[in-house]
Amino acid sequence: MWISFMILIIVVVLILAFSIDTKASKAEIEKLKSEIKSLNSNNELLKLRNKVYKLEIEIYQLYKYKVIYKDSYFLGPKGIVEKYFFDEKSAKKFMEKENIYDEVLIELDEEK
Repeated sequence: MWISFMILIIVVVLILAFSIDTKASKAEIEKLKSEIKSLNSNNELLKLRNKVYKLEIEIYQLYKYKVIYKDSYFLGPKGIVEKYFFDEKSAKKFMEKENIYDEVLIELDEEK
């Protein structure tokens, strides 16, 4: 259980690190990787969770557009789904996919 949790944290940190390459330098990413490898106590784990949470907040602040849509599969609709984008062009391109319908494009405010 603890190992699967650690793997989940590693994956999340790596995804977040590669997603905000404009904000995080390679040195910061390498530092995070080394910190993940050196986790020994719950105190260090809490610090890592806080860093991941802060990175998530930074990423959400970079998003400019949100698309809310219903996803469809051959077994029926999946439900209402949200997806975030950094620019309007990529959001509109995503909305052209065939497996989504009832899509709505929302421009996010600068102040969240």
